[in-house]
Amino acid sequence: MSSSHTSLLALANRHGGALSLHACRHAGFSASELASAVEQGSLIRVRRGWFATEDAPSDVIRAVRVGGALTAASSARLSGVWLLEDELLHVRVLPNASRLRSPDDPSVLLEREEHRVCLHYRSAGPTPTDAWAQEAARDGLAGSIAEMFRCAGTVPAMVALESALNRDLLSMQLIELIRGLTPAWAHRPLELVSPDSDSGLETIARLLLHRHRVRVQTQVWMAGVRRVDLLIGDRLILKLDGRSFHSGGDFERDRAQDLELALRGYLVVRLSYRMVTADWDRTHRAVVELVRRGLHRWGRPAREGASLRLANSGDWAMSAL
Repeated sequence: MSSSHTSLLALANRHGGALSLHACRHAGFSASELASAVEQGSLIRVRRGWFATEDAPSDVIRAVRVGGALTAASSARLSGVWLLEDELLHVRVLPNASRLRSPDDPSVLLEREEHRVCLHYRSAGPTPTDAWAQEAARDGLAGSIAEMFRCAGTVPAMVALESALNRDLLSMQLIELIRGLTPAWAHRPLELVSPDSDSGLETIARLLLHRHRVRVQTQVWMAGVRRVDLLIGDRLILKLDGRSFHSGGDFERDRAQDLELALRGYLVVRLSYRMVTADWDRTHRAVVELVRRGLHRWGRPAREGASLRLANSGDWAMSAL
């Protein structure tokens, strides 16, 4: 591989795996060098004026084919953060973008619902004049999470953000950058951000319980039991199971720890992945009912006669403590 091909690949990787003809020329590459890289297979032509490396992430190529850059959950996923399920391809396009294409066939005009594409009509970077960001095929992690607030809402975005912080993919210093890229309503939840959530399930439970002004601690160390996921008040412990089912030694260890905590007077509630992600309204109401009965405090017996009412839908109507 020639040195010019190597340099073109490095440039493409810095732009997210794909780059535009304009970016190539701006970096000093000639049309013949670019044509040679395509002919030799170092780069592939994605659509008119755009090229990608052979090993570029497929979603980056699909976003470029649409006519924009990969963003929001689609881009954050490539960084390895914990995300709630999102099957859409999120593509940032310029505010005046038109005649966008199918992510899988550049000869077909885009049908957003049919092609499962969510469009983000927005310039990239802190300012619209950030030329490098405009040429990138994929938004950075901070910008992608900021777009998640606008598109997916507070909880999915906070799940991604706290996962990125916990895995050292972002630093707390970048919170101010994200704040500047999000609407005003997102600033309050950003004040609650914590790098301590070990999974998105903890983030979900902690954020929603915070609305009821109940003290919630994450990853609390218990002598002889290791860490517990969430401690609500003094004694109500939530343990959150991941997507996979624990078996064998893990299963036995978890149950032994649950028993030890019960002997110490703690109330242990174990929640499944589905209970937190797909059935949270019902689960949330049940947990808040335990709090309302005083079971999160030492020396506060459950209030007799309180019934646990689990409505089929709608918001939790019980007043906060």
